[in-house]
Amino acid sequence: MNKKKRWAFKGIIFTLFFSFWLFANGAEVLAQLNCNQCHADVANEFKSSVHSSLSCTSCHSDVTTYPHRSSAKVDKKKSVAMCTTCHTGRVADSYQHSFHGKAVFLGSQRSASCVDCHSAHEVLSQDNPNSQVAKENVPQTCAQCHDNPSPGFAQGTEHFELSAMGPGKPMYYTAKFFVWLTMIAMTLLVIHIELQLYRELRTILQKRRRS
Repeated sequence: MNKKKRWAFKGIIFTLFFSFWLFANGAEVLAQLNCNQCHADVANEFKSSVHSSLSCTSCHSDVTTYPHRSSAKVDKKKSVAMCTTCHTGRVADSYQHSFHGKAVFLGSQRSASCVDCHSAHEVLSQDNPNSQVAKENVPQTCAQCHDNPSPGFAQGTEHFELSAMGPGKPMYYTAKFFVWLTMIAMTLLVIHIELQLYRELRTILQKRRRS
């Protein structure tokens, strides 16, 4: 293959790749424009979000037609599963181990999911004073579910790991304590039952000897 043919071949490959990229991104841009026609208020919130680089259908993957039917309220368990497709590792694991995460996993629709604390569309950095999870705003965010939350709500650490070091240390040792307490209690219970059975067996054998 001579030099001109190689360049022509490379040009064709580049053109095909660029066309595919343009088609994919063009469809995404068109979808975004279609969404904005009806959801202008949400679009304005979304502009300042840390997720603004995503498209609507990145999360609302069930919306495949335009216009679309009004969606039913998203199940909290499905909502968390959607968020954790991107937010993996410590964030996802720590939420799943939390009271809120366990309650949602068991089917609760009252316990807090990701969007209850971080908002669905206007997701802002914790350093942003307008963020729902900014230290000053945490009590107000918690007040959506908890009556009269104290300023102490903002002192806790969310998304901590249950480890012997760090903010999860008290919960780690508390969990260890109850694990060992349960094991010791069950062991003593088994010993108690065995001693009771031994006593009953001994009583039966003594009665047989006497008779």
